[in-house]
Amino acid sequence: MIDSEILAVEAAAARLETSRTSEENAANLQSAVAAAVTHGKSIRDVAAAAHLTALEVLDAADAVTYPGPALQAPNMTQ
Repeated sequence: MIDSEILAVEAAAARLETSRTSEENAANLQSAVAAAVTHGKSIRDVAAAAHLTALEVLDAADAVTYPGPALQAPNMTQ
């Protein structure tokens, strides 16, 4: 069975790895990863296809799902 979302992640990862201008390709990979995770694909499968760790997959999906500035860690040195 061919999974089009996993194939999209693999293609986006390949474009990112072979490109000289990575900003647009990184955004495309992030979107493909988020789409695959959102549609219930295994994080392990998505990570393998994207050549990322599971945490990176979750971060990419989170960034697309909840766009905005990254949360800052609280200042614990008061």
